[in-house]
Amino acid sequence: MGIAQILAVLKARRKELLGVWGGVVVLALVVSLLLPKQYVASTEVVVESRGGDPLVVQPGSGATTPGFLATQADIMASERVGARAVAALKVAQMPRWAEKWQKASGGQGDANRWIAGRLKKYVKVSPSHESNVLTVTVTADDPKFAADYANALAKAYLETDLELKVEPAKQSAAWFDEHTKALRANLENAQARLSEFQRTHGLVGDEKLDLESARLTELSTQFTAVQAQSTETASRQRQGGSSNEVTASPLIQALKIDLARQEAKLSELAGYLGENHPQYQRVKGEVDSLRARLRAESGNVAAVVGTNTRINQAREGDLKGRLEAQKQRVLQLKQQRDEMGVLQREVDSAQKAYDLVMARLTQTSLESKSRQGNVALLSHAVPPTEAASPKLLLNLGLAIFIGALLGMAVSIVRELIDRRVRGADDLADAIGAPLLAEISSPVAAQGAPTAAPTRFLPALRRA
Repeated sequence: MGIAQILAVLKARRKELLGVWGGVVVLALVVSLLLPKQYVASTEVVVESRGGDPLVVQPGSGATTPGFLATQADIMASERVGARAVAALKVAQMPRWAEKWQKASGGQGDANRWIAGRLKKYVKVSPSHESNVLTVTVTADDPKFAADYANALAKAYLETDLELKVEPAKQSAAWFDEHTKALRANLENAQARLSEFQRTHGLVGDEKLDLESARLTELSTQFTAVQAQSTETASRQRQGGSSNEVTASPLIQALKIDLARQEAKLSELAGYLGENHPQYQRVKGEVDSLRARLRAESGNVAAVVGTNTRINQAREGDLKGRLEAQKQRVLQLKQQRDEMGVLQREVDSAQKAYDLVMARLTQTSLESKSRQGNVALLSHAVPPTEAASPKLLLNLGLAIFIGALLGMAVSIVRELIDRRVRGADDLADAIGAPLLAEISSPVAAQGAPTAAPTRFLPALRRA
């Protein structure tokens, strides 16, 4: 079907076309007038990303991602935020909503959550792809309620965002507080064990070990000296040291000299006096006395050498025992110091763990008391002065366009169902014969045709 044929069909069926077109327009007008007016109010909030330390995050310091903004949009559109906003506006006390809730749930459940679920379909949260702004739009039949509910949603979202940040901090603070008590008890027990060990063994630091080590060094030096002296005297005694000591004694030498002089004098007296002469007897008595004294002094010197050897050996044994005892004491002190070091490390480890948990407890306690969230209100919603829907002019424009299209479609479909010959082209298409000639009817002076056009129809083919 060509353009000319379509135009002919539309012209022939113009009543039907106009009827459908007018019906669509009238229907759109009636519906637009009967539909309740809907008002749209919107408010905006700025969302900042959460940093590592919520106490030091400054507005505008973090970059957000579309996924983060989408998550925040879901939080704002959630029933938790909606229920908080409904409770703030006391919507459940409004007769219309109270009646709806009673009919739907029979008074069972949370009215605020139920109403928030019903209002959720009239709330739209739009995250921006190029900024950190969330726009919440509320549609309602009351302009004031739309603005109030939008503002209540924004405020509830701010409070919910703060709760979502503070609640984990409160849980962490409670956990750290509980473990702080256990760590404090561990620290006190470790310190008590260390103090008891130090008090039992008389240890304060390394001073006692240093003192005992110095004593050990001194005893070792003394023992070495006495050992060398004892070895020397014993060696001299084994090698005939007693006669040497006797010979080297000045008293023995003096006695020997006196004895030799008296013996010489006695020999001289024996030559010209006799043995019975008193002078000879006197000198002989002196010689005997010197010999006895020499023997006595020689014995004394030999006894002194033996005594010195025994004294040196006794001193060596005594110092050796003291040295071994001091070694054992130093080893014991070192062992005690090692044990004390283990206890001290336990105290240090418990102190470090306690300090770390205390620092985290302080931080989480401050975070749990924070009153600054990551969301800021950018603009308040105001009651709209004009209804957002229905839009009468737009609906009429669409109805005119759609009605025209629908009218043409109806006309063409009916023409295809009930096909008629409306021109030479239709006849040629119908019988499949060429058009030979066409004679138009005369035109009146006014330009209007006086009769239907007359045409020579195509010649029929003979069988």
